[in-house]
Amino acid sequence: MKHEAKKINLIMNELINLMVRNGAEDIDINIKHRGEISELTLIHRNCHYSPQFVEEIRYDLSSQRQCELEGYYWQLVGDDEPSEELHLVGAMVDEAEVELINNDLHIKVTRNEKKC
Repeated sequence: MKHEAKKINLIMNELINLMVRNGAEDIDINIKHRGEISELTLIHRNCHYSPQFVEEIRYDLSSQRQCELEGYYWQLVGDDEPSEELHLVGAMVDEAEVELINNDLHIKVTRNEKKC
């Protein structure tokens, strides 16, 4: 897909922006490409998010992938309100895992470039 690298970049940037807007000073980032599958992992170390905030992130990222939405609106990521951008990211990924482990927020999203 000709825009796949840019989509991965936008997804990663939005997740980083979420953490930076919430005071992140220590973020680990990992991007793995396995054929058609991309795994993006971010860990915000020593954060102090409420369980409700973590659940909101999980909810936004866990919406079902929406190919029709992605086809028209992926370029809007980064140009709208933060909560709506995260929902757009959720519509662009196939799977999302969000966990708070010992004050570290772990976000892992997976995307299959050939799905849409």
